[in-house]
Amino acid sequence: MKSKKAANSLLKFALMAVIIIVLNVLGSFIYGKIDLTEDQRFTLNPATAELLAKLPNDTASVSIEILLDGEFPSDFRHLQNNLKDLMGLFKERSAGMLNYRFVNPLDGTEEEVKALQKQLAKQKIMPLQIKDARQGRMILVFPFAIVRSGYNFEVINMVELGDGYYQPSDISASINSLEYKFAAAIKKLQLKSKPVVAFINNHGELPLRHIYGFEKALSENYGTKHVDLSRLNQIDSSVSLVVVAKPKRKFSYDDQFKLDQYVMNGGRILWMIDALDMEDDSLGKANGIHVPMPRELDLQKLLFNYGVRVNNNLIASYDAAAFGGLRSGPNQKSNPKWFYYPLVKPFATPQERLETGKSVIDHPIVKNLDFVLTKYPSSIDTVGTKTNVKKTPLLRSSKYSKLQYPPTRIGFGVIDPAIGPEAFTKGSQNVAVLLEGEFESHFKNRLPPRAEEIWKKAGNYPIRMSSRPSKMIVISDGDIAYNNYHAPSQRHYPLGAGFLPDFGPKLFANQEFLLACVEYLTDDSGLVNLRNREIRLRPLDQKRAFDQESLWQFINLGLPLIILGLFGLLYYYLRRRRYTK
Repeated sequence: MKSKKAANSLLKFALMAVIIIVLNVLGSFIYGKIDLTEDQRFTLNPATAELLAKLPNDTASVSIEILLDGEFPSDFRHLQNNLKDLMGLFKERSAGMLNYRFVNPLDGTEEEVKALQKQLAKQKIMPLQIKDARQGRMILVFPFAIVRSGYNFEVINMVELGDGYYQPSDISASINSLEYKFAAAIKKLQLKSKPVVAFINNHGELPLRHIYGFEKALSENYGTKHVDLSRLNQIDSSVSLVVVAKPKRKFSYDDQFKLDQYVMNGGRILWMIDALDMEDDSLGKANGIHVPMPRELDLQKLLFNYGVRVNNNLIASYDAAAFGGLRSGPNQKSNPKWFYYPLVKPFATPQERLETGKSVIDHPIVKNLDFVLTKYPSSIDTVGTKTNVKKTPLLRSSKYSKLQYPPTRIGFGVIDPAIGPEAFTKGSQNVAVLLEGEFESHFKNRLPPRAEEIWKKAGNYPIRMSSRPSKMIVISDGDIAYNNYHAPSQRHYPLGAGFLPDFGPKLFANQEFLLACVEYLTDDSGLVNLRNREIRLRPLDQKRAFDQESLWQFINLGLPLIILGLFGLLYYYLRRRRYTK
């Protein structure tokens, strides 16, 4: 009997051992986990996962060096811990083709540290000075990462400074953008050639000297060229994006047809259009007063067909930049507000606030965007289309806005700079709108006379009457991409340079907005949507945590030991009482 029980016990033990071994073997081949966090912080975006899974299996694998090793204050510990989690996910998804390590740039002898800092400075990696409340002193932090593949590398600045100097609240926005920044850097290193952005230049568009800042900013990630539509039979399919920046002359039917067929074949366009002929230079003529009239571009019907109407008016906004160098009156401060320079942001309408609970438009292009400077913009209306086109406003003037229609007199002496917001009663006005979907050709059932001849020369490509999935952005201000130029010194001023009323120079977010537009329009992978990711941090009250440090250490470390000791004494007492009876 005993031998039978022993045999059964041995059999059960052997069976359990076999099951455990089989599960371990299966576990080495099959891996899975469940992310139960509300914001899915331990789950990669599908676009990121696909990018990592497709890393080439060769010697040019990706290596990441993160200059954030060591002990830090709690806000940077949050960043450090999130980086460790993210890098673990990246390495797991890359099937061994990505490696990473954390480095402390302040480790080593004084000579070694100085040499390394000098080398990092050449790569524009400069330390951030922050206060460590625990140590009561300032410390240096290098919130940077270097992503390498083969002989190429990209430097990632992981901490975005909101106001030009560090605040602990900057960490939250920085953590939200980590996956996007690393994925974008890896994608860039894997590209064999840069996407091409083509600037149209045969309708009086912005000259090279005045679009220099935008083109230079693009050149880091894109190839650029300037094209004359009248000399082309069609826009080449290798062009990822067409830019139309402040045209002043009419578009011929032939040029409209070429742009239309480019869109029909999946091409993307960034439109920057002035509806009225209003320029700063106009204010220096005829006693400083100008009556702007509509520009005859012949693009209104084309854009209307795609889903927007750029109105023949001017937006005046109480929330505006200044016209540099002016004074509001005798003995008054310089740089008074110029209401025709609206400062625009992704303001949400009251209805949108009710629906989303947010005061700004929720879109990756305008995520965390600061004010953008515009000059003499017009309002944009969205209109119905025969095909399914999604229309998303990106920029609006503030709720203190009004509209002026031609003929209207514009001049420094016409409008009182002292008027208050109560005079601006038309609410927020659209200044930039994103259109996405399948567009219907503007030339459906009415081809221009030379269409077939043009297309035959282009190689007999079929003329399309409806588009492949495409997208475009329409901005009602050509000067949004304009940079000033000082001819005597041949100096280009930064894109977005302007003046705040009664203060002084300010660099607005024009460049950031335009680059985000280009990235969104040229991206088909979905990586750009990571800009909208939001990981919520729930930071401790730093002052309370510091003041009550001893109490919380006791609660977390001492109290459990005391409870365990009391439980042991109670168990001993009850056991002794039971057996003494």
